[in-house]
Amino acid sequence: MKKRFSSIIALFLVSYAAASDISWKTFDIKVGPAFGGWNDVSTTMIGGSISLVKPITPYVGAGVMAEFATDASACVDCADYDFNEFSGGLLLNLNAPISSRFSLVANFMFLLNFQDGTVDGLYFIHPEPIEAYDAEGNSITAYTREKDNHDYEFESFMFRSNLGVSWRTQSDFFGLEFYPIDFAVVRGGDARMTFSLNAVFRLF
Repeated sequence: MKKRFSSIIALFLVSYAAASDISWKTFDIKVGPAFGGWNDVSTTMIGGSISLVKPITPYVGAGVMAEFATDASACVDCADYDFNEFSGGLLLNLNAPISSRFSLVANFMFLLNFQDGTVDGLYFIHPEPIEAYDAEGNSITAYTREKDNHDYEFESFMFRSNLGVSWRTQSDFFGLEFYPIDFAVVRGGDARMTFSLNAVFRLF
């Protein structure tokens, strides 16, 4: 029964691929800018990504992606992060046609995220006793806080998903994808919201 079911699924996928002129050589290259920000470290991200996606059917694809970005914050009385990041891994691509040229498109990405840079500010608080006096000249107990400037490194598994709109030419050899909803989560619960735009080029 299981073998029969698997055969039916395989025949279903192959028939869809044949009907849409998708061959074993068909690949989509997606490249474009991205803008966003991390919530916990209050940084703004500017970067870009490139993906190689193999369409399996007109509705499902799978592939790999890489993203490069630089992040910086401008905090007052808080930690000031300045780092670069790289994310890379696997993605699952889903498409839902809404017209002959437009589709809803979603991706689910399973990535490794690497961040490297510096953090400056009140990241570590070291209470240091100082001489202080009240308005009447009496000695009181007071402390000051030391700022710390040091290297910042972070590696984590990242789960990322997005939802957007895709436009393709009639031949499917060129297209654009806009993602107004793009949410990524790394270890510890830190999250990043991103806006991204991809140009799509189809090979074969």
